[in-house]
Amino acid sequence: MSTIKTSLWLSLIILLSCYRIATGAVLHLDGTQDRIDLQEHLEWFAGDKAEMDIIDLLANEGRFEKAPKRNSYSRSPYPYWFHLRLLPHDPLEKQRLLELAYTQIDRLEYYSRVGKGPWRQVSTGDKRPFASRDIRHPHPVFRVPLQPGVVTEIVLRVQSNTSIMVPLTLWREDAFASYNQDLLLINGISYGVLLALVFYNLFLYPTVRDPAYLWFALYLGSFALFQFSLDGLSARYLWPQWPEVADRAVTLSLWICMAAGLKFTQHIGHTRRYSPKFDRLFGGLSLFALLMAGVVALRGPGTVFPLLPPFGLLVVLLIPVPLWIAWRNGYLPARFALLAYLPVVPGALLIAARTLNRVEPSFWSEHLFIIGAALSSILLSFALADRINIMRTRQAVTQAKLLESERAASRAQQKFSRQLLEAQDNERRRIAADLHDSVGQNLSFLHNMLKRFQRQKKVALPAAINEAAQNAIEEVRTISHHLHPPLLDKIGVIAAIEALTEQTAIQTGIQADISLDDVTDLLPAGADLHLYRVTQEALNNIIQHSKADRIELSLQKKGGNIEFSIADNGQGMDSRCTNSGLGLESITERAKLLGGNVVFEAVMPHGFKLILSIPIAKKS
Repeated sequence: MSTIKTSLWLSLIILLSCYRIATGAVLHLDGTQDRIDLQEHLEWFAGDKAEMDIIDLLANEGRFEKAPKRNSYSRSPYPYWFHLRLLPHDPLEKQRLLELAYTQIDRLEYYSRVGKGPWRQVSTGDKRPFASRDIRHPHPVFRVPLQPGVVTEIVLRVQSNTSIMVPLTLWREDAFASYNQDLLLINGISYGVLLALVFYNLFLYPTVRDPAYLWFALYLGSFALFQFSLDGLSARYLWPQWPEVADRAVTLSLWICMAAGLKFTQHIGHTRRYSPKFDRLFGGLSLFALLMAGVVALRGPGTVFPLLPPFGLLVVLLIPVPLWIAWRNGYLPARFALLAYLPVVPGALLIAARTLNRVEPSFWSEHLFIIGAALSSILLSFALADRINIMRTRQAVTQAKLLESERAASRAQQKFSRQLLEAQDNERRRIAADLHDSVGQNLSFLHNMLKRFQRQKKVALPAAINEAAQNAIEEVRTISHHLHPPLLDKIGVIAAIEALTEQTAIQTGIQADISLDDVTDLLPAGADLHLYRVTQEALNNIIQHSKADRIELSLQKKGGNIEFSIADNGQGMDSRCTNSGLGLESITERAKLLGGNVVFEAVMPHGFKLILSIPIAKKS
């Protein structure tokens, strides 16, 4: 009888374990998911002891319960604990990356172990130097070791004296790298434009002598710093060794941004003339915001953090009132400022709601404010232009200089994106040369010395050493050729494009039909590299997105133009334009640099074709 009872108890335990796995306590990984949002798979525990460690925590795993369907949590003096189990099934998958897509966490402890092995711990957070990160990334990102058929256990300890959000994502390493490359490019352009606008307005100020430009520049600059810090980039690039500065940067820059926005509203809305009461009120509020910024700088963000959301909401609600009054009294620049206010409202409300844990972190809650600010800047430029038109009647000479400065700045901005491509090509050429001439030659030297050592000492080193050295040389050569192909300089663009296409066909099995006329003498200066890069982008596009098994390349003279076309029989146009927008934009920009144009069109019944037209170079 006792044996039967024991068997029944063991069966019940096994059934309960199976039920726990079936209900989501263990997340199964089949190796196909590029990214997984983990909120539905988390267990959590709101800690009641700040000094509790993982041993104390796991002594009673029953305290964990299913995490709520939100990524934001209330402020607490005690830490939050999050628990996750992963069970991989792909024998080739040895590691994934865990990203916490929020930067304002004071203290973050990461624990992981495979099976019953030892715990691995990483301590980070914005109160620790950036070097404490497991991976050098603006967001906290951790390596998650995997072993097929063995459960990997993860525990996170999260504690902060400001808002707490824990949006967790599990990434494949290649998908994470690809996602971040695109994101870094977009961020670089966005912040570059913001800084250009800051310096542009500072440049205009000596000409127009209008304090509105100074306050607008401070508003844009502090907003850029706020977003830069919120994205975790300032902790990485500006003050990686000063965690106390990184901890204060977001809140400090936001208080300064609100103070500058209030002062800018005073000037653009002529509050001293049209609404004196609001002029005094905004002056007092801006001083209060600067005072709070000083408190944050000295005492840290947690001291006055509860005041930030209601103050921000108050500013958002008050700003349009004096602008409306000025517009009703006939001051035309106020109408553009009032319209510029509208795109900012949804993003500001979302940020306040997110800070108060009323909404979940999402793409819109993180990016709507910066999108609205960009639209707002465009409309505010109309307001400033209208203000300039009024000043023109009073200061004709100054106005003429200002308009000339604006035209120069406009021309500089038009060249900006083109210079990016030229700088990128030059940098690729330099890196390729450095790899080939320095690293490649050093590796070849070491390989030859290794062979000479073997002959002199008459010893046989393991074949793996020779193979590793040869592989390293080949990898450096391949990378160098990809960055800047030597064939382009040696045999010309026609042969280089043919070689690139044939190599792609061999590697992928795609059949290639090549028909390239020798029109080298008709091409404009510098066209060789651009044609080669267009071919690279197009072939990569076909390999990644088209599922084609046949491509056609054609280069010929047509009338007064050189026409270069690349076509495939793949999925068509819609999926291509959706998934590879940056590649197509790069091709479009290169066409503009050559003085031509490019057309993307569908091929019936299915397929995709790009046609690049370049005007024939005029002979001097």
